[in-house]
Amino acid sequence: MNRSFASKWKPRRLIKSVLVRVISISLMLYVLFPFLWLLLSSVKRPVDLLSRPPIVIPEQFTLKYYVNLFQNASFLDAVWNSLIVAGFTTLLSLCFGIFASYVFARLQFPGRKTLFLTILGSQMLPQMALLIPLFVLMRVTGLLYSYTGLILAYITFSLPYVVWMYYSFLQSLPHEIEEASRIDGCTRLQSIFRIMLPLSATGLTATGVFVFIGAWNEFLLASVLTDSGTRTLPSRISEFIGQDRIAYELMFPAGVISCIPVLLLVLYFQRYIVQGLTEGGVK
Repeated sequence: MNRSFASKWKPRRLIKSVLVRVISISLMLYVLFPFLWLLLSSVKRPVDLLSRPPIVIPEQFTLKYYVNLFQNASFLDAVWNSLIVAGFTTLLSLCFGIFASYVFARLQFPGRKTLFLTILGSQMLPQMALLIPLFVLMRVTGLLYSYTGLILAYITFSLPYVVWMYYSFLQSLPHEIEEASRIDGCTRLQSIFRIMLPLSATGLTATGVFVFIGAWNEFLLASVLTDSGTRTLPSRISEFIGQDRIAYELMFPAGVISCIPVLLLVLYFQRYIVQGLTEGGVK
């Protein structure tokens, strides 16, 4: 009886295992296909890019257009501008968000829930609705077409996300740990830096990575609040679309180059991102 049951169960387990692997590989290919197509297209000649039917793997590869991009001073300036804006946006959003999240997670004051919901509600406002007011405000204050103005605009949208994310991490930490540090003589500020931050470092890392990615990829605000000197990478790539033609041979290599910093960042902090999101979701 047991042998017959085992003989029937083995084919089922084998079929289930094969089915799971096939589905996993199919999903992986589905997710990676746009990036693989971008990578292959970046080394094609223009004649191969516009061929019908499409050529997946070209007969001749070329790195000519990568060389052209690295010799283009305006493109390199756009990469540098994106690094500056995304880096400072992430750093300042985390600095302000840490203290704001701590206030909402640990302190009790009138209107706490209302203020917290108001901050979260600001995430529901589309950027397009605030684009013209931001443009007028930056122009009046003299911050238009500057790093400072663009970074402040990005912080406006990223700070509520940091508060929302880091608040959940602080809520998952026991209050007794902080109370014990206060008994040992730590001030509230010392408790934040010596106790709360080390215990929630993975959550802070995950939040920072997502803020950096959002600032790095942002296009709408960058296309309006910058000029030729402060143009970021997404808006610079859009300039390859002209009235006469679209420079596909430059857009594809530029897209690959724009993906590299984000890929390196995610691969380096992959373990911290997964662990941080898990800690924030489990109370």
